[in-house]
Order: sequence, then C-alpha cells, then structure tokens
Amino acid sequence: MTTSGSPTAPAITDRRGAFGPVLLLAVVAVLTTWAALTAWRGFVEAPGSYLRPLAVLAGLLALSGATLRWSGAPRWVTALAQVLLATLFVSQHLTGSPIPLGGTAAEIWRALETSTRSAREYAAPISDRVPPVWPLLVVAGAAILVLVETLACTLRRVPAAGLGLLAVYALPSGVLDGGPDALSFLGAAAGFLVLLHLESREGLLRWGRTIGPGQDNRWRGNPLREAMRAGAGRIGITATGLALVVPLLLPATGVNVLDLGNGGGNGDIRIRKPIADMRRDLERGEDVPLVRLRTDDPAPSYLRISVLNRFTGDEWSSGDRDVARDDRADGAVPLSAGLSDDVPGTTYGYDVSITDELDSTWLPTQYPVSEVDAPGDWRFDPATMDFLAADDDLDTRGISYTMKGVDLDFGTNRAFFGNARTGDVPEEVLHLPGSVPPLVRNLARDVTSGASTDYERALLLQRWFRQDGGFTYDLQKAPKGTGNQTLEGFLARNGRVGYCEQFASAMAVMARVLGIPARVAVGFLEPDRTGKDTWEYSSHDLHAWPELYFAGAGWVRFEPTPSGRVETVPAYTRVPVDGGSDDPRGGPTAASSAAPGATSTVAPSRGANNRPEIERDAGTTTNADEGGLPLPVLIGGAVLLVLLLAAAAALGGPTTVRSRGRRTRLSGSPDDVWAELRATALDLGLPWPAGRSPREAGAFLLDHLASPTDHPAERPRTGPDAAPEAAAALDRLVLAVEQTRYARPGAVATLERSSVAADGALVVAALEAGVTPRARRRARWVPLSVWRR
Repeated sequence: MTTSGSPTAPAITDRRGAFGPVLLLAVVAVLTTWAALTAWRGFVEAPGSYLRPLAVLAGLLALSGATLRWSGAPRWVTALAQVLLATLFVSQHLTGSPIPLGGTAAEIWRALETSTRSAREYAAPISDRVPPVWPLLVVAGAAILVLVETLACTLRRVPAAGLGLLAVYALPSGVLDGGPDALSFLGAAAGFLVLLHLESREGLLRWGRTIGPGQDNRWRGNPLREAMRAGAGRIGITATGLALVVPLLLPATGVNVLDLGNGGGNGDIRIRKPIADMRRDLERGEDVPLVRLRTDDPAPSYLRISVLNRFTGDEWSSGDRDVARDDRADGAVPLSAGLSDDVPGTTYGYDVSITDELDSTWLPTQYPVSEVDAPGDWRFDPATMDFLAADDDLDTRGISYTMKGVDLDFGTNRAFFGNARTGDVPEEVLHLPGSVPPLVRNLARDVTSGASTDYERALLLQRWFRQDGGFTYDLQKAPKGTGNQTLEGFLARNGRVGYCEQFASAMAVMARVLGIPARVAVGFLEPDRTGKDTWEYSSHDLHAWPELYFAGAGWVRFEPTPSGRVETVPAYTRVPVDGGSDDPRGGPTAASSAAPGATSTVAPSRGANNRPEIERDAGTTTNADEGGLPLPVLIGGAVLLVLLLAAAAALGGPTTVRSRGRRTRLSGSPDDVWAELRATALDLGLPWPAGRSPREAGAFLLDHLASPTDHPAERPRTGPDAAPEAAAALDRLVLAVEQTRYARPGAVATLERSSVAADGALVVAALEAGVTPRARRRARWVPLSVWRR
C-alpha cells in the first residue's frame, strides 16, 4: 500500500507504469524546441531543408532520452548518449556516413565552410539554387535540441532550458530585418509553459498520490496558474519575458541598423539601443541611393548622422542621452558649443529627401548646422548637435526636410584652436578605460613629441596616419573591429592596414591619451553630382571620422584615413608643424614609403560613375547578411551566452553575488565600506578617480550625490546641497578611512562599526539616486563590479 505522505513511494512503483510521464515530458521538450527553431525559416527559401531532419532528430532524442531515464541510467550517461546520438545523426544526414571520422569529418567541415560562405555572401532568405546554408542550421538546431532536452528532462532544470530557447530567438533578431515570426514564438512559449506545468506537477507527485478522485491527473488545474505558483515557474516566466526583451537590445544588421530604438517619457527621450558595435562587413554590395539634396553649396561633402562619445575599450557608442522637448528641429538651432563668434562662415541652404532604403532614427544633417525644419518630432542634443527621433514610430524613410549649414573658415593662422579648458566638455569625451594597450599610449606621445599645443598634436596625429606612419587603406586586408585588441594590431609596425572606422577610432583614442577631447562621427563622405545643383549620397559613401574639441573652434573634423579612401583633408589641418605639413591629397611621403612595415596603397576600383568605390564603413548594407557578424559567429555567440547565463544562474546569479558582497563590505571595516563605494560607482558607470587619496575621491563623489528620499527622477539634481545628510555621511566616512589608513596604531579610538556601516549605506543610496533610472537598472542586473576588481 502506498502512503501519500511517503517520499519513497515512487521507488516501489512499477517502472513500466512510469514510462508514460517520462516520455511525455521529453516529447513536449523537443516539440517546444522544434517550434522555436521554426523562427529560423527566414534564413532560407526552403525551410524544410533543416526543419525535416531536425523533426526526425527530435523524435529520436525524445524516445532515447525517455528510455534511458526510465531505466535509471545516470544523468551523465544519458546526456553523453544524447550528444552521441545527435552527432551520429548529423553526420549521417550531411555525409551519408554516421561515423564522423577521417574523410567524413573533413566532408562535414567542408559543408559547414560552404554554409558559412553562403551565409556571408547572400541575402536572407537564401535560395536553394546557391551553395546550401542548411547544414549550418542543422548542426546548430541539433545542438539546441540536445541542450534543451538535457536541461529540461535529464537535469530537470526547465527554467534554465528557457535560456536555450532565448538563444534561438536572438539569432533572427540580429540577422533578419523582420526578426522572428509571432507564431513561432507563441508556439514555443506555450510549450515552455506546459513544461513548467509538468515539472511542478511531477515534483508534487513524487511525494505520493494526491487526495480525491482523479486528482493525480496531470492535466487537472490551470497549467499557467500552477507554473506561476512554482518558484521555478516564476523564473521560467522571466525567461519567457527575456525572449521578448533581449532581441530588442541586440544590434540589427542591414541599413536599418541606424535605427537606435528610443523610449519616451514625459515628453523627453533617451537612447535605448545606440550604434555601439561599429562592426561592418568589408565585402562590397550593391550601391544603394540613400540621401538626395538640392543646394547652393558648390561642393557639399561630409553629411553627419550621429556622434559616438563613449569608448569602453571594446566599442564606441553614443552613450546615454537626454534630449529635451524644447530642442526641436523646427527652425533655428544653436551652433557648436565652444565656437567663437569671430569665426567667419558662409551659409548654404539644403533641401533634403531620404529614400525608403535608409531606415534610421538619426536625421542626417550638415555640421555645423544653423537651421533644421523636419516633419515629425525630431530633437537635437545640444552637446553633439545630432538629431534624434522622439516618436517611436518616426524614422527617416521617405521624409523630406530643409536645413542651413555653415561652411566655417578657420584660416591657417591657428587663431581659433586653443587648448580645451576645464569644464568645456563632459568627462565622457576624455575618458579612456584602463585597458588601452601601452603601445597605443606610447605611440600617441612619440608621434606628437615635437608639438607644443593640442592643435599641433592633432595635426601630427593626422599627418602620421595619412603620410608618415606607413598606413595602407585596404578593404580586403583590414582587420575587424575597433576595440583595444584590434587597435593594438592595427597600430603595430607589422599591421597598419585598415579602413575608415579603424583610422577614426585610433586617432580619437590617441587624442584622448594626449588629453584632447575626442569623439567619432558617423555619416556620409562625398556625394555624386546628379544635376546642376542636385547631389546624391549612397551606401558606398558611408564613412567615419574623428572630431576633436578646441577652445574657439569647438568640435572640428579631422581626416586620418589615407588617400585610398579620402583624397583631401580640411584646409585648417594643412598648417605646417614640426618641419612639415599634411599633403592635402593625403598621399604617403617618400619617408613613409620607405618606413619598415609600410605597404603600398591599393588603388581603388572605379564604378560606372567613374569614382572610387568605397566600403560601407560606418553605415550598413541592404542585405541581411552584410554589415554584421556572420551567421556562424552569431550562433556560436548565442550558444555561449546561454551557457554563461546557465552557469551564472547555477551560482546564484550576478545580482545575488553583488548583494552578498555589499552586505559583507558594509558590515566590515572603513576600508571595506570604501571598497563598496568604489564597487557602486563602477556599477553605476561613474568614473572612479583611481590613484587618488580618499579625500580627493570623496570630493569627486560629492558631486554625484542625490537625495535618496526623493522620488527617483529621470534627471536628478546632484551635489552636496541636494543631499546634505549623505554629504555629511561621506565626510565622516572619508575621515574614518583616513584614520584607519594613516593614524599610528593605538592613536585613534576604535570606530563604531555600526555608524560606519550606516554612513556607507546612506552614501550608496545617494549615489544610486544620483543617476538615471536606466543606470540603476543596469547596475542591478549587470553589476560590473562582480567581474572587475
């Protein structure tokens, strides 16, 4: 007789009677995964090429896994058997041989290489008349099937299995213009909730039969309600929500990658998804017209789209922006900050029309611009003077607008290029991460050793990139990326081959090393003339360049990209310095041609319009397979993301680790509390003044305090007057740290640990109140201090 309260009751139950529930769970798991994999249908014109074999594999995995678990096999044996079964099946399907050894392994590798090339060379959906991409999808789908089946059924971690489904939906969100279809998501979400119901129900039934007629029917009750009641169910529902939210945060490819995504609140907007990665496909595609204009400007050139202020060491991004409701593109706008009224200039008018192919929430404008009148709610950031859409439904496709740009004449007498003064610019445009390689820092100082002003240093940097450094502009040999690792290889003597984003990024980073405010601008280089006063920018004209700040001139453009891409440089950068000047053509000098490691410039090919073809440097392409990472890398990255998230969940998650660390430090010594303030600043994105005394660091933190008792504000008021109690607590804490570190042993009475902890907690709360809600959320869910020390 079975006792309902005995946890050992299932041990004497006939195994064959329990096979049905085990098989049911496995079937639901693989069907849910297969439903999720239908989201990849947009990659190919014939989705059955990968969905049919994966359906067969799903059935085999469900049957074999259920049998092994029902027979009592150890978990590791079951998991290994599933991996082996999937490997044999994939090998058989791809090559006709189930043993992936020797020649068969080589054939599998060749099939994956062919799929990779097709994924990079052809736009989705990929036709079955070209080299197939389905082998790549079959391999990736098989890995996801094994992962989800193992997590949900063998390890009984259904919420963790939801991370595998999240990886599936991350791929089409990052590659396909339309993203995953709704039916696929709804089917997988329904299956996931059924899995949660079955798991929670099974957990209850392990303790015996429920009381009442038919109460052990596993379908009785509301599955959604039971899933929500279960602790694991709440985690699973969160994973389902992440499947909706995370794809919105991933960088999209294609021309519409310029769409940043924005959110409104109380009439103001903030950037939600900035163009931060700057990853571009070096392979050339169709030249697509994007912007047409009519103007009295005799030679229009640079047309700016956006500005990238923040450099993290891995990428450039626009950073956080707050754009006020009053700063609208409906007439006159202020000129660049820091620009002297004495700088002469000529104003030109522009009638602009955007084609349907440019889908962007940044508005292309001249720089500097004195007037913009565009339909819709477009607003400008006064610090950068780039224009953003404030309406979620507003973009540039098919719009027409007018503007007036100012062609400034700085001359060549250096009159308007003074060194930046303290407070002229935000700290963000001077900040460099500590991970910048020593090579980059040393080169910046060596190249500019003959200069006496920041302006001269900027001129020497530009000249070094275009002439004296032995750099070559080459699309085929250029490395990928603009992060520290890429920059180090790009600047090394045996490197020095790249394209415009690397030149712009390298010069901006080296300028910041020298203390010159610098940022990277993204836009168009030079249009084609299509009539007497009409011009056209196309996708081949997309470009990136650095902008540097000087007192009197404000933010001005420099051009480090060599003549293989850009033929001329601004007139104000041809000023002689240190025995030479920049060749306006940007060609290498005799000295640079003979420099060790220098290579010859590759002559650009010319298109039908008799102008050099140039890569889509800082923009995007019209094909879903161009302008971003190849599909295999996205798949591998998504799977790795799942594994990392699963590991983090197993360890309690970064949020839990961070909370535990905060409690420990706040209950420790004054130095421990001080370490918590540093960790809080790192999480909130506040630059910590490394190498400074506690009093100097405290003075810095003082300006970032806000009242923790007030309702959290979008743009909180900060400073000692805004949070007097927190300021006093910070002062006491600084004194406690100084006494702990510098007083003679026994000279200072023992400090009350409870008061130090209370002061530390108050300062932490004030720091959190002093940032935007977005920064607080990021600090909570992605605490950088967990990984950085």
